[in-house]
Amino acid sequence: MMPTRDTRAALAIAAAMLTIGAAPIHAQFTKRLTQAVQDNAENRAIQKVVEHENKAIDAALSTKLTAADNTAGEGMFASLKGDGRVTLEGVTFKEGTADMADGSAPALKAFGAMLKAHGDVKVRIEDYADSKDVAVARAQAVRDAMVKAYGIETARLQTEGYKGKTAEQRVELVQL
Repeated sequence: MMPTRDTRAALAIAAAMLTIGAAPIHAQFTKRLTQAVQDNAENRAIQKVVEHENKAIDAALSTKLTAADNTAGEGMFASLKGDGRVTLEGVTFKEGTADMADGSAPALKAFGAMLKAHGDVKVRIEDYADSKDVAVARAQAVRDAMVKAYGIETARLQTEGYKGKTAEQRVELVQL
């Protein structure tokens, strides 16, 4: 992997500091450089997960909404209005990733039908997963599915990810 221009510049500064003999400054700089490299690697990994193609999204895109999807969407809307939140039953992910399982399409279609039928509804998509980073990526994947498949405005969809135990993994919609 080719280092970025910023990384090369940081390494050049570090080398210059070594020749000058600035040991305390060097140690602090090295610590900050190491943290920046780790953060950059984590951010790239998260972005790669979010950008990964989801078969469930493609499945939802390939067919039009049916009467059953609209009925399921109305049931979801009633629960959301009544309780202020609803669990998006049926949306599942491959372990440790934001890749939706093929069986997620019906739930995504119901969610899309609800959003299309009720253009004034705004929701926060909350995901609970073993890792906060994965939870954030999963919530964003659900949002991206709604935007891509049904043309829902991103301003109507907020996302949030929470760390939770394996038994607590789920996607919830919260009315805003």
